[in-house]
Amino acid sequence: MAACKLTRVHNNPPCTFRATPGAVTLRVDGTTGSVQFLSATYDGAPISGLPSSQITFTIVAGTTNLDVVYVFSDTQHGAGVVNELCDTNKPLIDVNVQENPVQYVMCARGSR
Repeated sequence: MAACKLTRVHNNPPCTFRATPGAVTLRVDGTTGSVQFLSATYDGAPISGLPSSQITFTIVAGTTNLDVVYVFSDTQHGAGVVNELCDTNKPLIDVNVQENPVQYVMCARGSR
C-alpha cells in the first residue's frame, strides 16, 4: 500500500490537513447508518465516479480546497468517518449530517 499523504491539523487555520503532493484515496465509512460521497471537487475540478464510498484525486502543492457533499442513509442522525486508504488506513475526520456540505483546506508542501 502507498504511504499516507494526509495529516489532520488542529488549531492551524486555514488548513484542515497537512498534505504531501501525489495521488490519495479517501473512503468514508458510516458509523450511524451508511454514508457516501455524493459529489466532490478538488482544486475546482470535479471528482468523477460519484456517488461512491471512495474518491481518488491528486494533491498538488500549495493551498487547495476539497469540497464534499455527503449523502447519509439516516437523514436525522447520520454520521461516519473519513479514512485515507494508505499503509496505515488511518481515520482522518468525523462527518455528520448536520455539517454537510463541507470544505477541507489542504496545505501541501511546495508552491505552484
